[in-house]
Amino acid sequence: MKLIFAIINDEDSPRLISEINRAGQRVTKLNSTGGFLRSGNTTLMAVVEDDLLDVLLGIIRKYA
Repeated sequence: MKLIFAIINDEDSPRLISEINRAGQRVTKLNSTGGFLRSGNTTLMAVVEDDLLDVLLGIIRKYA
């Protein structure tokens, strides 16, 4: 099992969470702020089996 942390833009989070759920995975959303521009971010946490890691990372790359 792997624990994935993805820090993404707030605007990307609804669609990304939807796509992750559609793939049968669950995700926890944390609102966060910080970084260079102090812009609003969303931190997503997901635990996946090793064989589904590439699927989840592909979804993140496509929608974030």
